Amino acid sequence: MLIFILQTLAEILAGGTSLTSTEQIEFSHPSNRKEEGGGPILNLYVYDIRESKQIQHSGRQVERKLTQALQPASVNWSPTWFDVSMLLTAWDRTALGEHYLLSQAISLLLRHRLLKEEFLVPELRGYGNLNMTVSVEPQIEAGSLWSALTIPLRPALYLMVTVPVEPQISLVSLVWERTFRLSNTFDNNQSNNENGNGNGSGTIETITKRVAIAGIVTSAVSNLPIKGAEIKVTGIQKSATTNNEGLFYFEELRNGNYVLELRCQGYLPCQVNVLVDGLICSFKEISLNPV
Repeated sequence: MLIFILQTLAEILAGGTSLTSTEQIEFSHPSNRKEEGGGPILNLYVYDIRESKQIQHSGRQVERKLTQALQPASVNWSPTWFDVSMLLTAWDRTALGEHYLLSQAISLLLRHRLLKEEFLVPELRGYGNLNMTVSVEPQIEAGSLWSALTIPLRPALYLMVTVPVEPQISLVSLVWERTFRLSNTFDNNQSNNENGNGNGSGTIETITKRVAIAGIVTSAVSNLPIKGAEIKVTGIQKSATTNNEGLFYFEELRNGNYVLELRCQGYLPCQVNVLVDGLICSFKEISLNPV
């Protein structure tokens, strides 16, 4: 994320100022700039990153693709937006040269207060235009910032760009609940049927159980599912065995942390920690190493 926003700004600055290429833009600590005499340089330094208060995180989205194999579904969390604060300084052989380059940068960036999607690198596209503020008050008090940088105070631009960060896609089991239908026939109905009276009808009760933990066990070498692996929940009398597709599940567990013990002939035993929080089914992908 940081690399992409720096790349976007570098391409804008190099294309709209007297700089001839992005090689004249540095991203390291300002005190580590190239030696004087090397020509004009802009230094774009990231000094603060924090979650944006303007754009709130809106939760997760589940993409379900139901198949007969009951493969897991992917959970895509909506992006979290961060305010990336940067310090832009100009370096040249003379103070006038620095002021000239910084003036060009100011005029250019003021035309890009909103980073239009067409100017973004491909990795940042798909979210629309990105907000950018120029010469805002720095997130850190200016005196403290320059003191922390351990360099003398100098003219600079304080930039802030709000960028999205997408968490890694996670997998969850498509199995959330199991429904049982139990048929009960009363004794008097049985007696009536034996005597030729009544129609033998009974009651049908539906029971639904919530799946708290599910997962798939595979070989760490072949990545193929392992059938017949035994999984026990330590501390309670619950166990399960993986099916032909390496899947297993546990129902109706209270919220809390659990440890799963896995054993299978020909593979090393292992333990896996699982959190049950009551919100979603915890899905685990577990790889076993052969003996």
